[in-house]
Amino acid sequence: MLAWRDDMSSGHHGIDNANKQLIARIVQFEKALATSGTRTAIGLFLTGLYEQTAIAFSHEEHVQRECAFPFLEAHARAHAAMLKSLSDLTDRYAEMDVRTDPGPLLHDLAGLIKPWITEHIPKDDSRLKLHWLRTHGVFLKG
Repeated sequence: MLAWRDDMSSGHHGIDNANKQLIARIVQFEKALATSGTRTAIGLFLTGLYEQTAIAFSHEEHVQRECAFPFLEAHARAHAAMLKSLSDLTDRYAEMDVRTDPGPLLHDLAGLIKPWITEHIPKDDSRLKLHWLRTHGVFLKG
């Protein structure tokens, strides 16, 4: 089961909490897939996710500007691409009817979530830690 790991930390409480909320939402999604069926689980997962993510990304980019994060532009482009993909998936879900096989949408949704959790949070977001802590007078050894 997916769980928060310390290596995912950005060093910023607000960003880490937003990422923890995303992970909790994914865990709930996995449970809903097992108990409520694919179509219902996707609907529950997507409801409000775009808005939640857009707010979290905006806050994260604000924090990155605050500490002169050198990867801000690339990070913002990655956020924009994820939001675009999420918007497209949400639109596809809204266009589905009862005869539409939700399998392809589930596959594409998993294709968005997996790199978000395995690459973006532990690798891209965690690069902020050193810059954020130094900006606030905390220096790490190493």
